[in-house]
Amino acid sequence: MESDDDGLRLVRVIRDTLGLSVPRIILRTGHPGYAPEQDVIRDYDIDDYRTKSELSRARLFTSVATALRAYDRLRQLQEANQRLERMARDLEVLNIDYLEQREAALGAAQAKSRFLNNVSHELRTPLNAIVGFSELSLRAVKEKQSVPQAYLEDILEAGRRLASLVDDILDFSQLDARKRQLMWEPVNIQELIDYQQELYTAEAARLGLKLHVDNGNPSLVCNLDRSSVSKVLGHIITNALRYSPRGATVGVTWEFDADTLGISISDQGPGVPKSIKDNLDEPFTIGQDVLTKDASGLGLGLTICRHLMTMMGGKISIEDGVGGGTRVNLLLPNFAG
Repeated sequence: MESDDDGLRLVRVIRDTLGLSVPRIILRTGHPGYAPEQDVIRDYDIDDYRTKSELSRARLFTSVATALRAYDRLRQLQEANQRLERMARDLEVLNIDYLEQREAALGAAQAKSRFLNNVSHELRTPLNAIVGFSELSLRAVKEKQSVPQAYLEDILEAGRRLASLVDDILDFSQLDARKRQLMWEPVNIQELIDYQQELYTAEAARLGLKLHVDNGNPSLVCNLDRSSVSKVLGHIITNALRYSPRGATVGVTWEFDADTLGISISDQGPGVPKSIKDNLDEPFTIGQDVLTKDASGLGLGLTICRHLMTMMGGKISIEDGVGGGTRVNLLLPNFAG
């Protein structure tokens, strides 16, 4: 060697610079006085330190065999430690996923709890009206008095409201379980739109609103699921009427271009916040912060509409209307008859 301490310096490079702690090292020296054995064993990570004179064949065999066994054990421990480190990282990732899923599950549980409370309230309101006005009507009959027409109208309105709520729950349960089946048939679009106008004109008048429907091609026939499209239109028109101020107009327009049927429903209500527009897949919510009228409802309407449109190969989008309000766009592609 070029200098007396080259061997010791090599040990420092192997252990400290290269970071190799597993390989075993045996030092052999011709100058035992230069580096005393006790100091070398204490200060350096080596397995044995022998002078040339005492490192006989038998001693060399023993030292090498012992060092090899130690190396094998250390290598196994190193591999086991690496496996444990990988397992620890995997467990950390799994723990993060678990915490995220747990948080999502808790959020879903809270949302469903609020939804069930809302269901209880929404169902109880029309039921109370039906029971209350029925009792008043029965009392009037027993007393041989005429039943006020207003009682019967309130019972009918509450019954319709109750039926609508039950329909929403059943529709959502079918969509959630993927049980709903589509039935394709040729449908005259103008007749479909006119039917919706007939259904909701009286409700619009009761709320002090006007429901305006533009006429399109009266002979246009498209192949679609009549029931699903009617349900989507019903939800959107109902929301538009519910949240529009008195004296406003709810408009329905439609057009067919390049094998794409487009239907738009516009209102002059308070608008829909971005958080709801971007999360139509999330049920059990209702935009309380933007409602200016009765905040009744189960919060399922937009979710049902989105699922139905997707099942039919269509899309639903919500945008701010010109001059305020909301515009809901329904696109049904490739359904020309």
